[in-house]
Amino acid sequence: MTVAALTGLAPLAVLAGCGGPVPAAPHHPTARPKPRVTTSQATPVTAPVSGSSPRIMIIGDSITQGSAGDYTWQYWLYEHLVSDGVKPTMVGPYGWLYNNVTSKQKDESYANPDFEHANDAIWGLTLFHEKAEIAGEVTTYRPDYLLVMLGLNDLFWYGLSQATMTANLDGLIAGARKADPRIRILLGLIPPDIHQQTNPNFAASVAAYNNTIKATAAAESTTAAPIAAVNDGAGINVAKDLWDGTHPNTNGQIKIAAAFADVLASRFRLGKPYPAPFPVMPVGPLVSPHLIVRPSLTPREAVLIWSLVPGANGYVVYERNVTKGNTEFKRLPYPLSPKATPWRAGLLTPGNVYAFKIQACKGTDCGAYSNAATVTAP
Repeated sequence: MTVAALTGLAPLAVLAGCGGPVPAAPHHPTARPKPRVTTSQATPVTAPVSGSSPRIMIIGDSITQGSAGDYTWQYWLYEHLVSDGVKPTMVGPYGWLYNNVTSKQKDESYANPDFEHANDAIWGLTLFHEKAEIAGEVTTYRPDYLLVMLGLNDLFWYGLSQATMTANLDGLIAGARKADPRIRILLGLIPPDIHQQTNPNFAASVAAYNNTIKATAAAESTTAAPIAAVNDGAGINVAKDLWDGTHPNTNGQIKIAAAFADVLASRFRLGKPYPAPFPVMPVGPLVSPHLIVRPSLTPREAVLIWSLVPGANGYVVYERNVTKGNTEFKRLPYPLSPKATPWRAGLLTPGNVYAFKIQACKGTDCGAYSNAATVTAP
């Protein structure tokens, strides 16, 4: 979903959309909420493909690819499988983040880069695009499992009909099976987002397509090539688990990963269910900005200069008058954009000592603080 960076002094905004052009793929190898997240109740497959070393290709849009500073849900799933003794090989044409501040691809600022990045997840990917590519990608990357989370862009940006969505989903499955008749497919539902809460027509479209995903998984699954639906939105709180109303923060990513892990375990006997309860992780940027403050040449002002951190599209300023004995920092009302540094703090009392600090924010999630820096107001 295309994300516009904050500009000027403006409140942190809820961001819209999930689209944008799909770049050509470079070809290189490469506490538990209730109810349970497993959607499919079908008979488990007797044994996992490729023993304990399956090849897995995750297919998705920006919700899956992630953006600067993220772990991604692929990270949490990969770490979970490895902890269960599974040695997955992650495959696909991509393997990096989208920079939500510069709007550029190939960002490498993962919160933890120590996992296999390869996937078929890219900002703006659609189901209708992927159905035409999937046969070639399965042939090239030879996955045993496809973990698919697509369709939001098709509905939100292109407004495709349910009949077209159904046909495209059938086409995706047919294309994957053409390349590998024994491919195993997990179809993620479209998870909750702010647009489903504010747009009844869009919410109805998402609900209808999610029912199509479940019905298709049940109807087209076979013993040789099983398909399962994954309720990856179970337990997701739009206000708390999405940093901009659509894209998952760390806690949302864990819930999505857990949903896929549970279906892999229950239906395909690959790994174990995700452990309960879920950890509650810090959200917002994890890297602390470095702040420098100096007196301005203009009376009653100080100049703040801070380093930019991955994923932060807003920076909140905190101020404390040390001379007056203030013990608490006062939060200034509006976040600053990454382009705001250097920034002038005004209305200071000449001769007073002030302390400042900066907090980095990604959407509505504010995280790491800078060091505190002091200055004597001119």
